[in-house]
Amino acid sequence: MERLWHELELKKKKLEKLKEEVNEMESDLTRRRLERSSSASQIPSIEEMKQLRCKNRSLQIDIDCLTKEIDLLQTRDVGTKAVKPLAEQEEDEGTQWSCTACTFLNHPALNRCEQCEFPRHF
Repeated sequence: MERLWHELELKKKKLEKLKEEVNEMESDLTRRRLERSSSASQIPSIEEMKQLRCKNRSLQIDIDCLTKEIDLLQTRDVGTKAVKPLAEQEEDEGTQWSCTACTFLNHPALNRCEQCEFPRHF
């Protein structure tokens, strides 16, 4: 009987230790969730990242096209020659180029791939 009583006491102590460990784990989990939720508000979601990448690509294309147009206008004598329509300017710029990383056909004015942003001349 004493032996059983002693084993019961040992099991109770072990149970108490396990309860303490579980409580510590729960409080740690709660703390981590709070940290994650506060930091998650600062990090954009995947959908927001996709939208930002799309806007970035669009702006990069606009920048590249405007840069080419400015270069063309600066090299021409606007007073003696008429400016060509945009369709003819695009023909003068050359043919589309294939990205060496993803094989996407890009506009000749772009220096980076429109799909994967790999540099044109690597």
